Amino acid sequence: MEILDKIPGIIGYAVINADDGSIEEVRGSSTTPLGDLAAFFSSAGDVIKNSLALGGINYISLSYGANRLVIFPFDSKYLGIEIERDGDPLLFMEQVKIPPTEVAQPKTIEVPRSLSSKVTQVNLLVEEFGGEANRGHWLEVLNQGVGILGGDLLPFIGIIENKLSFKDSPPADKEDEFVQGLRSIIDFLVKKAVEEMGSSQARVKVQVVIEKMRQG
Repeated sequence: MEILDKIPGIIGYAVINADDGSIEEVRGSSTTPLGDLAAFFSSAGDVIKNSLALGGINYISLSYGANRLVIFPFDSKYLGIEIERDGDPLLFMEQVKIPPTEVAQPKTIEVPRSLSSKVTQVNLLVEEFGGEANRGHWLEVLNQGVGILGGDLLPFIGIIENKLSFKDSPPADKEDEFVQGLRSIIDFLVKKAVEEMGSSQARVKVQVVIEKMRQG
């Protein structure tokens, strides 16, 4: 769902069919099995609600580690969104339910050059390693790397329209830390390329990206 891709602070999400409990979509950089969790607990919530005649359940919140999963009904779906543990579920639910015309007004996102250049490098590597035929696979590799190595970056970045992008302006005092995080993701991609295509071919493709970065 495009609206969820654009809300800062959502690490990942799952869309569940409310009629049959099937997983329709899972996106974001979370390493948690959001689809399975959202499907199970949305179904369990319906059973408990009906068995105990509780009426409507506004949302279910599961806390684990540094994050939480918030599951709630939306149109004919259940949505499961992963946010930071200290995040306010009601605030995020309200943002999801804002009419599309209001959401469509983008806010200004300011990203320092040290970070934007690293994001550009990441996207160029994915483009070069995957080409047209294998781009989907390398987006999955990128998603995996972001989930493992993103750390405090996770609430601020995400894969939007098949590119790594900032969803919100990063705090100034985190710039050096975020640069290092993006470097780790770049190293992760390069190591995966060496594993899959050999060091010689990977080196050639990395050099192509370096040349593109020099040309601006």
